[in-house]
Amino acid sequence: MTNLQIGDLQDFWIRVYLNPKNGLLTACADRAYRGLNRTLRGLGKEQSKAKYIRIQTSLIRFSQELVSKDFEDEKSFDRTHKDKCDNLIKVFNFEYKQISMTYGQAQKWINMYLKYLFALGDVRVPGIVKNYQFFHIPIDNIIQDELNKDKGLKRIPIAWSKLNNYQVYLDYQKLVREKYSPSIPMDIEFRLFNKSRPFL
Repeated sequence: MTNLQIGDLQDFWIRVYLNPKNGLLTACADRAYRGLNRTLRGLGKEQSKAKYIRIQTSLIRFSQELVSKDFEDEKSFDRTHKDKCDNLIKVFNFEYKQISMTYGQAQKWINMYLKYLFALGDVRVPGIVKNYQFFHIPIDNIIQDELNKDKGLKRIPIAWSKLNNYQVYLDYQKLVREKYSPSIPMDIEFRLFNKSRPFL
């Protein structure tokens, strides 16, 4: 019989998966970045730790409003989300002048970052549950395939990483909300992502 607490096990998995030596926010931003950095073609030639840290710091700062502000409804969240994507793209494109970040890449980084923060829970990330009902699902190939199988949602007619029209992106988010109402979109995303990668 063990006296190990569930929190000790959770802390173990967090340390193994996120390696939060520089804090949980930074660790979540790093982990989320891994989901899109392979799509940033040509980045290897220009990559530098200093540039990355400046962009990462901006991502964390921009996302704080999505976590902490009291949003009235989906529309107000959506407007702020677009603003945060615009800001992240602007900072990235300033740092890497030969490469342009798209809305598809910006949404993936922001949305995955928020997803990781939520998965850590309200105890570790106070206030993260407040706007969870408005969070956007991270759009990539896996979730589009699962949504198509589950509800017949058609894929966005361009590779997610090349998507550079925020309205097309937002229309897809709205479609997910409509098809799964009254469920919370991120609840659906967690379920479908887990379904797509069974381990038992």
